[in-house]
Amino acid sequence: MTAAAVVIGVGNRWRRDDAAGLEVIDALRERVDDDVALVESDGEPTRLLDAFELAPTVIMVDAVVTGSATGTVHRFADNELPNQMGIGQSSHLVQLVETIELGKLLGKLPNGLVLIGIEATDFDNGEGMTDPVVAGVDAAIEAVLAEVVG
Repeated sequence: MTAAAVVIGVGNRWRRDDAAGLEVIDALRERVDDDVALVESDGEPTRLLDAFELAPTVIMVDAVVTGSATGTVHRFADNELPNQMGIGQSSHLVQLVETIELGKLLGKLPNGLVLIGIEATDFDNGEGMTDPVVAGVDAAIEAVLAEVVG
């Protein structure tokens, strides 16, 4: 582990609102210090496990569906994620929860993990996020900065 924190944006740029986590990473490139590692991910478990080892503090950003207003930004600690599965999901949440639990078992998440979720609605094929998700990305950037600075 060489970085103070790693921020992992999860998503797919070709599935509309699912690009939200990746857009946060793009915006953070000019806003965080060199001791914060920024990683783009499609959610594939082995690559996520590798990214977990980059720093003791792990923040993930992903599009989620919980039934809240589109663009709402949520903060979930890793121990809260299984409870959220009953009311909603990211486009990858089941796989993410399993990967997070495996990471804990393997000792790859010494300080746990925080998920910053951006409420999304459109996962159709194509580029371009809905306007509320674009606004949510801005709020998520601030939420991530609060995690890595504060």
